[in-house]
Amino acid sequence: MKQVEKNKIIEVEFTKIVPEGKSLGKWNGKVVFCYGILPNEVARVKILKEKKNYIEAELIEITESSPFRIREQEEHYLSCSPWQTFDYEFQIQLKKALLKEIYYQIARETIDIDKFIPSPLIYGYRTKMEFSFSTDNKKIYLAFYKRGSKNEKYILEKGCILASEFMNKIALKILDYLNIEKYAINYLKGLTIRESKSFNERIAVLFLMNKEKIPKIALDKIENLSGLIFVYSDPKSPAFVVSEIIKKEGQDFLKEKIGELDIFYDFRCFFQNNIQLFNECLKDIKENINEVNKIIELYSGVGSIILNLNKFAKKIIGVEIEKNSVNYAKINAQINEIKNFDCLESPAEKLSIEFLKDTDILVLDPPRSGLHKKVINIILDNLPNLIVYLSCNPITQARDFLFLKDKYKIKKIIGYDFYPNTPHMESLLILERKNKI
Repeated sequence: MKQVEKNKIIEVEFTKIVPEGKSLGKWNGKVVFCYGILPNEVARVKILKEKKNYIEAELIEITESSPFRIREQEEHYLSCSPWQTFDYEFQIQLKKALLKEIYYQIARETIDIDKFIPSPLIYGYRTKMEFSFSTDNKKIYLAFYKRGSKNEKYILEKGCILASEFMNKIALKILDYLNIEKYAINYLKGLTIRESKSFNERIAVLFLMNKEKIPKIALDKIENLSGLIFVYSDPKSPAFVVSEIIKKEGQDFLKEKIGELDIFYDFRCFFQNNIQLFNECLKDIKENINEVNKIIELYSGVGSIILNLNKFAKKIIGVEIEKNSVNYAKINAQINEIKNFDCLESPAEKLSIEFLKDTDILVLDPPRSGLHKKVINIILDNLPNLIVYLSCNPITQARDFLFLKDKYKIKKIIGYDFYPNTPHMESLLILERKNKI
């Protein structure tokens, strides 16, 4: 079949949302994927990429709209929150249906979802925002990359509504300093703003590609900002990597109230992005476990989950690959006077088979890629009585369950809308061991 020219505009009827969150339609015998379109809508889309069996496209215009379509809140929504034009109640129903479909397609399991909890906030909920930069050769702007593009960017005049008003104001104030100084944009990689929702504090991290040229930014003149960190980030990497800390002003850490504990973390640590829902999730975990001898959590971060389970076991152990997160987990245990905790710095897949021996409850909170095959083998060699698996990617969670289902049955699945107005969700899978001796 002859390929269509790139950037060609075509009109397509879209029939459903696939588990990855894209809309699916068909045109000229090929499947078309595009973000931001509701089921049963017709849209004009631009072809970005064409493969043998499918086309990836960008939304240009809706020509026949769904009754569940609402008006977008910002021009760049397709980059940050492509479901922003979906009625929120409809989003929840979609995600619940997608969670069921994922488990049916991947794990070959028909599931009952115990509950799917919407987010109390659908905007301003994020604890972390990463901004890029753009310029018109006169002025520097905050920016996001266009979805699917390595070069095109949206200019953000007011920031992004997934962040709080405070976070956006801080980002824009730092931008003012860069423009007053006429700072070279080729020295800038990005800006991260992190916010404590519980204690109303914020820190900013400016990622630079020149160690010697540090912009002049007055921390004490920026309202509601507690700390400013200047970081050198290797220009060869597109990511916001911390290659070297150049300078720190004010504090470089934040704390959140997680469960009953004050949990501290610094600007390099992973932390949850929807604190209210994470606390709801923590309640659900506690309601589904009993007092035991030993609980181990893999991918434990700064201890947000495992430390909150300290009253449920004689011994609790975290395993985390990032040294800085391990250090903060130990600090958090000390600050909260938790004596039965230990933390190991290690990749989960490099643990010995004996490490999980006599583990009563295993808690898992892996990255989007899910569990390494070696981790699954370690689990199957030890068979903890209960597995509590929290995931930001139900697709890899369902895949991992497929490998475990001969030995485990589903006790409960709960969905959480940690990421409103996006296709992403969090799912909590609780597994009970079959045929316990």
